[in-house]
Amino acid sequence: MGRHDHRIAFALIAASLVAPIARAQDVDAAQAAFDEGVEHLRAERFHEAARAFRASYREAPRVEAMCNLALTYDRWGDHLDPALRAYRTCARDDESGRYRGFAERRSAEIERELALSETAEPEPPPDPEPPASEPDLAPAPAPAPPDHTALYAGIGTGAVGLAALGTAIGLAVASSSSVDDLLARLGPTPTVARGSPEHQQLEEAQAQATAATALYVVSGVLLAASATLVVIDVVTGDAGEEAVSFVPLGPGAAVRGRF
Repeated sequence: MGRHDHRIAFALIAASLVAPIARAQDVDAAQAAFDEGVEHLRAERFHEAARAFRASYREAPRVEAMCNLALTYDRWGDHLDPALRAYRTCARDDESGRYRGFAERRSAEIERELALSETAEPEPPPDPEPPASEPDLAPAPAPAPPDHTALYAGIGTGAVGLAALGTAIGLAVASSSSVDDLLARLGPTPTVARGSPEHQQLEEAQAQATAATALYVVSGVLLAASATLVVIDVVTGDAGEEAVSFVPLGPGAAVRGRF
């Protein structure tokens, strides 16, 4: 055997050794990808599972990888077409028959689902919503009647003031008449003894004069308040605004308004 024949023999031996090693590496890579796909499928990470099973099948086209790829697409949802192709390949390549029955049955079911989805009439589009109608405008509220509280209060206050003024005038006249009577009977510089009827008449005249003075003051205040309230009603009555209102304050009342 020549030198050239020895080289050919060594090349054949090397090739026979490299091929099994390469196949073993492919099988290991395919198994690793297959195991990764199983983990992703159990966790329902379907995108990662499909990628791993496809990689495993490329490294070593085993039927287990293709059948698991079909199961992944089937569980994924909205992937019936790739699931059908994978199930058909699984049933065709399964020489042991372990997966063939399930793959063929599931292929037939998917074919029926796809056929029904193609023949089903599309749902009509929903009816357009009617345009929103303009909201009904509420009628404007009727204007409130004018509030004449100030006028009524002014009239009442004026009446009380006039009554007080009349009483004061009457008391003043009575007091003056009593004094004039004493002066007429006793002279211009009378001497009145305490306890006498004249002394009692003089005290009554002084009390009447004091009461008349107090009533003059009260009537003046009441008549001034009456005039103020009447003016407020006249000024604000045309605008229809509330000018005066009475607010309870304990035992009495207060007048509140705008000036």
